[in-house]
Amino acid sequence: METNTPLSPAALSPTELEQLRPAIAARYPDAKGILGSQLGAFVRRHLTNPDLKGRFGGLKSFVAHYFPSEIIWRGRRGLDDLYDISFSTEGSSRGIGAWQPVSSEPYADLWSAVTNPSIYVQFAWSANDQSLLQSSAGVPPTEGLIAIEKLTKADYQNIATAFVNSLESIDDSSRAQALESSGSGVEFTKVVREKGLLTKWEEFRVDHALRLFTDRLVAAGAESLPASRWADVLRSSQQQARARRLQKAASSSIAQPSQRLAYRDGLRDEVPAPRAVAIKAMEFLSDSELSNLSLPLGSVMRAVGLLLKRS
Repeated sequence: METNTPLSPAALSPTELEQLRPAIAARYPDAKGILGSQLGAFVRRHLTNPDLKGRFGGLKSFVAHYFPSEIIWRGRRGLDDLYDISFSTEGSSRGIGAWQPVSSEPYADLWSAVTNPSIYVQFAWSANDQSLLQSSAGVPPTEGLIAIEKLTKADYQNIATAFVNSLESIDDSSRAQALESSGSGVEFTKVVREKGLLTKWEEFRVDHALRLFTDRLVAAGAESLPASRWADVLRSSQQQARARRLQKAASSSIAQPSQRLAYRDGLRDEVPAPRAVAIKAMEFLSDSELSNLSLPLGSVMRAVGLLLKRS
């Protein structure tokens, strides 16, 4: 069973970081659509230990931790990732790691940067020009900027608690179990999945995370119209992040032409990749999307019959 160990920012030595930042900035001061294989090869040449996978979990994780505002994942070309790279060069006061405006166009990584506490990027609001800015963690806000707290683990525990308290269809034992696990995102997701509440939890979590960050924008001085626009950008970014997860699931399934499922009677049957993709995709559909899903009536009735026999 694969386990993920939290990455430490100290994994990259100060010497490596001092050498790597200016090297990337000089090689890619403002570049679009750089192949991950090309960027990875360049990064490895400047590391004492070039094992990006072993040290950081891969190039994408490395970039998210050390250059979240300078190097942005934009998509894929074939089997390779594409990155946009931009380092400020407008004088010493706006050097590497300076505060930069956030793109007003939705993109999947924006949602992750705002809502994932483990991504080392921070945000601030400029009340003077009503704009949202970002920088690497640790860069102090300049004059006129008000820091905006990202979503924290405590925020997610509060959201999970609010979700459990909003439920009327679970018994006291299940409610207690869910509340007990609310401090761990992995454990809480496991519990709500077992209770058949995963879709409701996903919708509740996204709505409340979006509302919380938008409220913090307003508290930092954002007027109602800009705050509303950023709420829309974040919502669209979340939808892109969700679509990316589905694409990855599909790519993983297509890479394996068939899977074998064991039935209770010990028989095995071949399941083609499209079926595996459809099964996986169902986990990410909201209630409204499921209600609009069109399935052959005969297949639905056979599935219901099988489920009733097994229950």
